[in-house]
Amino acid sequence: MTAVYKNLLGDRLEKRRANGLYRALITPEIDLIDFTSNDYFGFSRSKELAEEASRLTSRIGATGSRLLTGNYSLYREMEQKLAHFHHAESALIFNTGYQANLGLLAAIGNPETTFIYDLESHASIYDGMRLSRAKCLPFRHNNLDSLERRLQKATPPVFVLIESIYSISGDIAPLREIADLSTRYGAMLIVDEAHATGIRGLNGEGLVTEYGQEDQVFARVHTFSKTIGVHGAAVLGNQILKDYLVNFSRPFIYTTALPPFSLAMIGCAYDKLQKEAKHHQYRLQQLIHYFQHAFKTPIVRDGPIQSLYSSSVEKVKELSQILHRQGLDVRAILPPTSPQGKPCLRIVLHSFNHEKEIDLLCASLSLASIQK
Repeated sequence: MTAVYKNLLGDRLEKRRANGLYRALITPEIDLIDFTSNDYFGFSRSKELAEEASRLTSRIGATGSRLLTGNYSLYREMEQKLAHFHHAESALIFNTGYQANLGLLAAIGNPETTFIYDLESHASIYDGMRLSRAKCLPFRHNNLDSLERRLQKATPPVFVLIESIYSISGDIAPLREIADLSTRYGAMLIVDEAHATGIRGLNGEGLVTEYGQEDQVFARVHTFSKTIGVHGAAVLGNQILKDYLVNFSRPFIYTTALPPFSLAMIGCAYDKLQKEAKHHQYRLQQLIHYFQHAFKTPIVRDGPIQSLYSSSVEKVKELSQILHRQGLDVRAILPPTSPQGKPCLRIVLHSFNHEKEIDLLCASLSLASIQK
């Protein structure tokens, strides 16, 4: 590497270190109490899922993209299963939730398209919009007035982009109102259900299905790496959208397919979810209420993400380290992942946590001050 390029990369890294925002890879410690992963129901820990999936297929690799040799029969079965479960006409599986958002938005957007997006949208939504070359207009987080002002000035075709449950704050979108506004102004609504999959809906179908708003939503993205505990994602919509993405979504077209074992795991995990969702949802709600009462937080969120914000990067980093020394895995989330000027301690509750673990968490939180 020449000195010019070494300085170019090194200078940016040093600037990030100086701002206290430097990232490094950390191997999770298995003996810590998990208050940070997205494994909300503990499905990723299930040996029974792995054993069941291994009985369904003996193939190891996909051998190519789905347009070449990777489109084996399990794909058809799983996509039909997903569409039926989530009350959609069709489903198209992607390798990750990031790739699904990237592939969807980059394909449907063009210079004549307008994307109106919540400012706290996931990075994959931002990157998909950038690739699309569409006009991109933000609205203030969960703010209906801000959204309506954008809709009033936007020129069709218009897509509104939101998450049903936001990954950092844990806030739940006012989905009914946003769907009604989108319909009134002729905009098409896209909902990222990553953190609502399994958590919301009678059997974990997500917030859109819980509210019965499937007909008001153009596309939904469901990921399998959180509550479902495995790998991959799907874009749900009508058959025309699926056919369009197969033809125009470059991240789909040029990516090697998921291996058969991953697809078998998806199917087995969904079977498990259908049988156990109500139990896990009820237990999770018990623990959420227990935490909010024990910590006496003034912020009431119905979901598993209970983020605590501060104005200080150093404060949330210090608090994360204090919790680590107490045997608790809770991570500090810093800008640009969190909103600028709003670093936070991202506490995630799971149905497999226990009240004694939450008691320890609350006692440890009291050792350091943070803005509640």
